[in-house]
Amino acid sequence: MATGAAVEGRPDARVLGALRRPIVAGLVLLVAYVALSFLMSPRGFLGTDTGGKVATLEVMKQRGDLDPDVGYWAEAEDPTARVHGLFYTSRIGDRFINVTSLPMVLAAEPLYRVGGYRLALALPMVASVAAAFAARALARRIGSGTGWAAFWLVGLASPLTVYALDFWEHSAGVALMAWGLVALYDAIEDRPTWWRGLLAGVAFGAAFAMRNEAGVYALTCLAIGGLILLARRRIAGAILTGATFVAGFGLMYAANLGLESAVVGASLRSGRVSGTAAAGGGHVALRAKEAFVTLLSPFPAYGAEYYLLAVALAGGLAYLVWASSRRRDRVPQYLVAALVVVVVLLRASEGLRFVPGLVATTPIAVAGVVLGWRRGRSRLLVVMALVPLPLVFVFQFPGGALPQWAGRYILFSGFLLLVVGASHLGRLERWLQLLFIGLSVAVTCFGLAWLSTRSHAIATAADRLEQRDEPVLIATNGFLPREFGATYGRKNWLATGSAADVQFAVTVVGQAGLDRFGLVDDSTDPAPSFAGWQATTSDTVPLLGDQLRVTTYVRDEGA
Repeated sequence: MATGAAVEGRPDARVLGALRRPIVAGLVLLVAYVALSFLMSPRGFLGTDTGGKVATLEVMKQRGDLDPDVGYWAEAEDPTARVHGLFYTSRIGDRFINVTSLPMVLAAEPLYRVGGYRLALALPMVASVAAAFAARALARRIGSGTGWAAFWLVGLASPLTVYALDFWEHSAGVALMAWGLVALYDAIEDRPTWWRGLLAGVAFGAAFAMRNEAGVYALTCLAIGGLILLARRRIAGAILTGATFVAGFGLMYAANLGLESAVVGASLRSGRVSGTAAAGGGHVALRAKEAFVTLLSPFPAYGAEYYLLAVALAGGLAYLVWASSRRRDRVPQYLVAALVVVVVLLRASEGLRFVPGLVATTPIAVAGVVLGWRRGRSRLLVVMALVPLPLVFVFQFPGGALPQWAGRYILFSGFLLLVVGASHLGRLERWLQLLFIGLSVAVTCFGLAWLSTRSHAIATAADRLEQRDEPVLIATNGFLPREFGATYGRKNWLATGSAADVQFAVTVVGQAGLDRFGLVDDSTDPAPSFAGWQATTSDTVPLLGDQLRVTTYVRDEGA
C-alpha cells in the first residue's frame, strides 16, 4: 500500500491522470493548437480555397455585414466575371460569390471581425478537438482500452493537426462525420433507435453542407449499416435507422439550401454537387494517377520512380505490421523498417512541400487495415473507410492531387483507419509501436513546418506585389491571386486560366481606361506581346522556391 501510494502521489502520475479527464485533455489540445498557430502567418494559407474564404471574410468585415459578395473592380468591362481576380468567382444576380459553402464563413464572421484570422481559426481548432474526442469514442467501442491513444494521435499526430491551423472546412467535416458514425455505430451494434438514426443523418448532412465527399461517406456508411442489420435479421431496425438517417440528412440539406437562398438568393452547394456529379468518371487516366497519389504517395509528383517508392512505403509498413503481430523473425523486419525510413528520408530531402498521400501522412492507417480486418467490431470501421474510396476518386475535383495535404478528399477514411490502428497498436512489438508513432509525429511536424514556411512566403510575396505601382496585375496562373486573400482589395487583379483569357484580361484593362498593367507569370520565355501595348521592364518576385516574373506593359500611343 505504501508503494502504491507513493506512485499515485508522483507528479508525473498526477499529470497523466489529469490528462485523462476530458475537459483537461480538450483544453490542453486546444492550447497546443493556439500555440502552434503563432508559427504561421495570418496572411498565408494551406491552399487557395482558404484564400477565397478569407477574402470573403475581409470584405464582410469592411462592409460590416454578412453578405458574401466580394465585388469586382472591372464589373463593367467583365460582367460575367470571366477573369475576376479571385479564380472561380461566380456572378449570382448582382453579387460576385467566391465561396462554395456558407456555414463556416458565416459562423466565422463575428470572430474575424473581432480578432481577424487568428481568432477565426478557433473554428477549425475546436473541430479538430471534437474529432479527437470522436476518435476516442470510436476506439472505446471497438477495443477494450480507454481510447486516449486514438485521441492524442488524432489530435497531435495526424492530418487533422495541420488542418486545425488553416481556415478550411476539412476538420469540421471530419468531426461531424465522425460523431455521426458514433451514433450510427451504436444503432448497428447496440440497438437501433429513431434518435440515433436521426442524429447520424443530421451530422452527415451538416458535413455535406461543407464537403461534397461527405455525401459519398453518408451513402456508403448507411448502406453498409443497413446490410449488416438485415443480415442479422433486424429488419425493423434497418428500416428505422435508414428512414431517420435520411430524414436527418434531408433536414440539414434543406436547412443549408434555405440559408443559401436567404443570404445569396441561389443555391451554392447543389450547383457544386451537380457539377461534380456531371464531371464524375471523366479524365479517367488523370483520376487513376490522382487516386494512387492521394492514397499512397509521399511525393507531390507523378512518375514511375515516385510510384515505386510509394508502393515500397505502403508495402513495407504492411509487412511490418503483419510480421510483428505474428512475432516473425526480426532481422527481415529491421531491413524493411530501414527501407521505410529511407523512403521517408528521400521525401524529406526534397524539401518542404505537400505530402499528398493518406498512407504517407497517416502510417498507422496501414496498421488499421492489417490488424483491424480480423476483428469483428474493428472490421466495420475498416469497411466504412475503404468502401467509399472508389466513389470519392471518381467524383473528386480533378487536377488538384499534388498541391494538397493528406488526400484531403479522403481524410475521413484516414481518420477511421487511424482510430482502428491506434486501438490495436498494442499487438505490435514495442519497437514497432514507437516507429509508427515516430513516423506519424515526424510527418505531422513536417506538415506544420510546411504550413509555416508557406504562409510566411505568401505574405512576403503579397507585400512585394502589392507595393508595385501598376494599377492592375494579370496572373497567368489564376490560382495565384487567391493566395493573397488576406489583403484582398489592396491590389486590383485579373486571374486567367488560358492564353485566350490573358488576351481578354488585357482587353478589360484597355476598356477600363488604364494605361499600364503588370503580367505575372513564371515563364522563362520572352514576354508575350499584345496589340496596342509595349513591354518595358521585367523583374522577379520569389515565391516558395520559384520566381514570379512581373513584366510591365504600357499603352503604345503610336499603335
